[in-house]
This record gives sequence, C-alpha cells and structure tokens, in this order.
Amino acid sequence: MRLLVLVAFLFTVLVSSGQSIRFTFQGDSLTIPFVRDSLRGISGLDINPATNEWHLVSDRGWHFIFSNIRSIRDLGDSSHLKSAQKTPFWFESIRNDRQTGTYFWTDEHEFVTSLLYGKSVSDTSAQVLLKMPLPGPNKGLEGIAITPAGTLWLAPEAGWEGQARMSQDTISFFRYTNPLAPDPVAERYAYPINRCPFAQGDERLGGISEILSVDEMRLLVLERCYDAAQKRLIANLYVATLNEKAHILEKTLAFNFNQEYPGTVCNLEAMAWADEQKQTLVLMADDNFRRNPTLRNQVIVLRRQ
Repeated sequence: MRLLVLVAFLFTVLVSSGQSIRFTFQGDSLTIPFVRDSLRGISGLDINPATNEWHLVSDRGWHFIFSNIRSIRDLGDSSHLKSAQKTPFWFESIRNDRQTGTYFWTDEHEFVTSLLYGKSVSDTSAQVLLKMPLPGPNKGLEGIAITPAGTLWLAPEAGWEGQARMSQDTISFFRYTNPLAPDPVAERYAYPINRCPFAQGDERLGGISEILSVDEMRLLVLERCYDAAQKRLIANLYVATLNEKAHILEKTLAFNFNQEYPGTVCNLEAMAWADEQKQTLVLMADDNFRRNPTLRNQVIVLRRQ
C-alpha cells in the first residue's frame, strides 16, 4: 500500500511539473496610498498564507509587517500595519523558509551586495551566506526563491561579475540544496536573460527583479527594463524549468505585462504567492522615492490558469 501511495505521489509530481503555467489578469490592482511617508521603495515581498502576514521590505532599510490582509486594499489601511522597523539593510528581496523559520534577504549598497539569513531581519546574529562587489552599477543580488524542500535559489539582476554585459545572453543562477549547512555548496545553472538594446544606459542590460518557487523543478522569473525614449516599462513573467542533467533553466512566457495588463505597468520589483495552493500571485512596484506614471506604489494580482 505504501508503495502504491508513493508511486501515485511521484506520478502527480511528474504530471504537474510537465504542465505549462500561464497567468491571467482579472482586474485586481491598485496604487496604495501612503500609509506613512516611509512606505516607499518597496523591493521585496514575502507572504505567509498560514498566518496571513505580509512582509514588505524597502531598499532604504524599512521592514513592514501587515496582518489580517484579506485583499490588497487592506495595504492602504494603517490598522493592518503591525510593525514598521528601520534596519541597516538596503533590501532587494526577502524570503522565509517555513520549515526552519529562517529568513533570507539580499542587501545592496553602493559597492557591495550580500545574501544574509537569520531568525528575523533584526537578528543580531544574522549570518552572511554570500558577499561580493557589485558587478555593475545598481546590479546586485536581486532575487531569492525557496522551494518546498528548502532549496534556495539566488539570482543576480543582470549577471555576476563578467556576465553583466550586452554580449552575454546567458547568466548564472545559484542553487543551494542546503543553505544552512556549515559550508553550503552553490551549483550554477545557466539562465537565458533578455537584454534590452532599445533602452538606454544600464537599462540595456535588462534586469531580473525577482524569482519565486513554483515547486522543486520550476521557478517564476520576473524580468523588466525601462525604455526612457518611450517612457514605459517592459516587463515579462517567465517559468524557468530545471534541467538538472544540462545544468540549465529553460524558460517559457507566463505573462506579458505590456500586452495582457490593461494599465500602465510600473517598476515591478517584488512578488509572492498569496495562497498555499499557489494560484494567486501578488506583484508590487518600487516607486524609487519618486512619483510618475511608471514609479508608483502599484500592486497587481494575477491568477494562475
């Protein structure tokens, strides 16, 4: 009997991992009014559906915790703001491993970018998993994903040192099977990044702004760049499927924001699943402490088809 159950489970995993993933926009989005002046520069989001807590982090050090969120409109209601704490970190991403109760986050300052972990972002005994010089201006460690089994994925915005250039169309993601080991080992997986030759300056390199686990074999990857000539943001959401034999990630389009989202898409930086079943995806934009058509506290909800 146990063997039959195991076979059925493995069959279910194989079938689900072979299914394509697409998302649809069903009309749920808003621009959050400022709960307070510091609720700006949001660059990371982690949601715990079991506790209904939403963790928002800013690239200027703020860590916000919202509770009892029933819809994205609750983010504009200060009664749901459980805490707002200033930290020394300039966040780019935050994730919580539910199994170990460990938080992982990326920190990017002017010349250095790091991946840290601890029991909270205010943990004075937080450890540094990886620290390195920025491979390019404002192009540090950007995305974190944690799989159900506890594997950690790490993605740079435009590539590691030597990869952040227009001629490099493939960059590396790091995969830590056991990130809390005394001497954790990172495996490299090749990922085909979109460059943006139509953009200007560093925006031509394109950028991965966040990644998120679907299961042990698949990640969601959010890519975007800004076209200053057209004054618009180009953003796409991809499913990256793991090919362990070749050590590559093969990507397919899951949602095109410029064609499938009816409004003006803003500077999307953060995303998280809103439910345990991974059917509802929440994305948030970073306003860069400015306010124009593509820089706002925007929240978009997508539904998995």
